[in-house]
Formats: sequence, structure tokens, C-alpha cells
Amino acid sequence: MNSIPALVSRIAHLPSPLGGLALAIAGLGWSLENLGPGFNGQAQLMGALLATPLLLLLLAKFVLHPRVLWQELSHPLLGSVLPTFAMGLMTVSNCLGQYAPRVASGVWTFAVLVHICFFTLFAGHRLRRFKLTDMAPSWFVPPVGIIVAAFAMPTGANLALAQGLLGFGLISYALLLPLMLYRLIVCAPLATAAQPSLAILAAPASLSLAGYLSVTQQVNPIVIALLLPLALLMTSVVYLAAPTLLRLPFSPGYAAFTFPLVIGATALFKVSAWMSANGMTELSVTVHDLALVELLIACLTVLWVSICFFRYFFPTAFAKTRQPTLST
Repeated sequence: MNSIPALVSRIAHLPSPLGGLALAIAGLGWSLENLGPGFNGQAQLMGALLATPLLLLLLAKFVLHPRVLWQELSHPLLGSVLPTFAMGLMTVSNCLGQYAPRVASGVWTFAVLVHICFFTLFAGHRLRRFKLTDMAPSWFVPPVGIIVAAFAMPTGANLALAQGLLGFGLISYALLLPLMLYRLIVCAPLATAAQPSLAILAAPASLSLAGYLSVTQQVNPIVIALLLPLALLMTSVVYLAAPTLLRLPFSPGYAAFTFPLVIGATALFKVSAWMSANGMTELSVTVHDLALVELLIACLTVLWVSICFFRYFFPTAFAKTRQPTLST
């Protein structure tokens, strides 16, 4: 009987950045479908199945420990990554839409409401005591991350809402990017705990690109011409910074390395398909090859971070495996 209260207590300490890893796992399975029809939805399903238990654990944490949730929402770093939980639910809902459209639509709507709630509360806390030095690239997640709703919409019934959320995300990115660059270039360096969030710089442009191509019926080539170089530039910056960032001691914040690389590859696959449909065959092949490279890097990164998380949660199991065998 005492095990249940102990379990409830342990759930309170579950790191909320786990939502970012769940989002990446679900997104990676979906992105792997771009490799060919042979997957036939199985890769996306596998990603959703692996991500769902992680999301359910976080949901249990939020429901059982609302005070902890409130404290994290008021934190300038933790509060900014909490919406990854809702983004993960949105991504899973897209897979669910292939089997139970009505249930998927309900999950998507719930996730959108949770994201908006998290964003509103986080923004309220930050506006009341705003400090430029508190800003970190993870601040892109609450306002721009809502674009996942457009990218992952399971049915067309919510198209108008998805397009509105896309527009909000694009405007938020345009307004926040100059301020974020000013903070990173001119102000004091990020604290050590916030430095892994630099990898999130790769996400907003790629997510904007993927979301735009997902719900826009009349694609404007100028938008593609603006977002595609920016997405490639930001991803390249993260690649260059990775050797330094990965020397940091492991923390749950390492989840920040995962989804930005996954959505970067996904966006390139979408751009390649659009180029192919519009007669830009040679350029489409080049972009597709770039997408394959980014997808490979994303796969390795998600796998490595997942192993790090597993070792973080079960350190004693790994310690036992390292013990030397007794000699006879």
C-alpha cells in the first residue's frame, strides 16, 4: 500500500523536458515515413507508441501535482519548455487520426487548449517581472511551438483554426527573433543550465516552413524563399555549436537537441515535395538529399539522448552492468 504514495511522490520529480523528447520521438517516426511507401504508416505508429507513455507520465505529474506545475510555469526556463508536452500530444493525434478520427480531433483540441493555457500563464509570469537576461532560445517554444497544431492537424475540420495558429506563430517568430539575437549577442552569456536550449534556435524556422506547407492552399514562393535559407542557416549554427554544447554535463535539458533536428529534416522533405510538384526537379533532388542527411543526424541524436535519459532514470542498473566479473 505504501508503494502508491511513493510512486505519486516520485512522479512529482519527473523532469518536464521529457515532453521535448516525447515530441521528438513521435516526430521522428513520422519523418521516417518520407523514406518511402514501404513504411506504410508503421514508423509513425511506432514513434507515437513510444512517445505516448512519456506523455502520460507527464500528464499524471501535472494532474497529481498542480502546485509543482504552477512553480515550473513561473520559472523562466522550465516554464518555456512545458508546452512541448502539448506539442507531443498534437503530433501523436496525427497518427491517431488514421485509426480514430474523432478521438484524434479531441486529443488535438485538448492539446491546443493546454498549449494556449501554458503559453498564457508563462507569458503572464514573464511580463510581470521581465528581464532580458532571463531570455533563452526556449522562449520560442510557447508562442511559435503552437505551429505544431497546424503541422499535425489530424483532420481538415479545424483548418481555419490551424491557419490562424500558424499566422500567430509566424508573427511571434518575426517579433521575437531580433530580440532573441540581441540578447544572445549583446547581453551576458546564458547560464550553464540554459545553454542546451541554444539547439532550439534550429526549430522555429523549420517548424514555420513545415506548418506553412501543411495548411496553406496557395503557397507563396517568396515565403519559401525566406524561410528555407533561414531554416538551413539556423540548423547549421546548431551543428557548429553542438561539439561545445555536448561537452556539458547531461541534464534533462538535453531534450532540446532532439526535436529541432527532427523538424529540420521534416521541413526539407516537405519543401522537396513542393519543388517536385512545381517542376523544380533538380533542386528538389538536392533538397531531398539534404533532408536525408539531416534525418540521419536527427535519428542518431534522438537515440543518443534517449539512452542518456534512460541512464538518468536508472543509474543503478547501468552501474551494475559495469561491475567486473569475479575471477575464479
